[in-house]
Amino acid sequence: MDINMAAKPKQTFCKCWTLVAALALPLFSAPILADEFLCDATQASTNELPLLDKTCPVGQGLWGKSQPRGQESTFWIQCGVFSQPLPVAKAKKLYQHISTDVWAKPEDKAYRCLIGPYQDFSQAKQDLARVKTEPGYKEAFIREVVKGAPLKKAAVKPQPKPKPSSKTKPQATTVIPAPVMAQPEPIASEVVADAPQPNQSDVAIRLTASVSGVEYKVPYSMFSNDQFYMEHNLPWNRLDYEGAYKTCYRLGMRLASSEEWQALLDSDVMKQDNWPMHLPYWGAEKTGLFTSGKVNQLKGTSLLNVVCVK
Repeated sequence: MDINMAAKPKQTFCKCWTLVAALALPLFSAPILADEFLCDATQASTNELPLLDKTCPVGQGLWGKSQPRGQESTFWIQCGVFSQPLPVAKAKKLYQHISTDVWAKPEDKAYRCLIGPYQDFSQAKQDLARVKTEPGYKEAFIREVVKGAPLKKAAVKPQPKPKPSSKTKPQATTVIPAPVMAQPEPIASEVVADAPQPNQSDVAIRLTASVSGVEYKVPYSMFSNDQFYMEHNLPWNRLDYEGAYKTCYRLGMRLASSEEWQALLDSDVMKQDNWPMHLPYWGAEKTGLFTSGKVNQLKGTSLLNVVCVK
């Protein structure tokens, strides 16, 4: 089992990643899909586990020989509850037993250690059995998020009103500058005419498809500081919106519209040719294109897969 199932900072692509003994965790700022509920996840540095948002659903525990309650559930393995997030050094030991990622989820006064998410209950059970062989994790168990179940909202404690005081000075207001917006998507004819030719030693085309006259390509930057994650035993880039936009522009292409994305899904090419499907893809105008067919408006800082069209 690879210990490289999570994204890692990289310098070059080579098969040696599957043999590396050390684990460098990714800088996450990506959505995690659980029961079609968009969970935000962030990571401050490669020395810390990525943190799931407090509102991310983790469901109810399944103990013993319990079977899933739903037919389309999402599953997590709970590997413990700690006063601080699980240290990366300990998380490294878990990666040799699992097929997905390790997360920390802040609770009221603790941090829940979670592995997942899983769509396949049998895969979650297999990983759980291996996790339990690691000292200190014999009490690990599976949690189930039943599709359609109501989500619990995070409790918000009311803040006490300050007592009026004649000596109290009015608090200054801090104005946060608005983020710089990305340039509008150029139309295909302009991109083809003006885009610089990419250096073939920098960008490789991993996958291609042609559906209803539209050409689709999945690029991979071989020599850059872009983040990547492992799927189908290969590394795949995870870029923010600006990085995805520029990558497609360099190829004389653009990001897909929701209609073009749906046409690609309907063709079943992605499943047949083992396209990366663990993360959503960037679409035009900062949309997240999900393999479930769902299209969401996202922040440009999320790190997602990239597919370019022409």
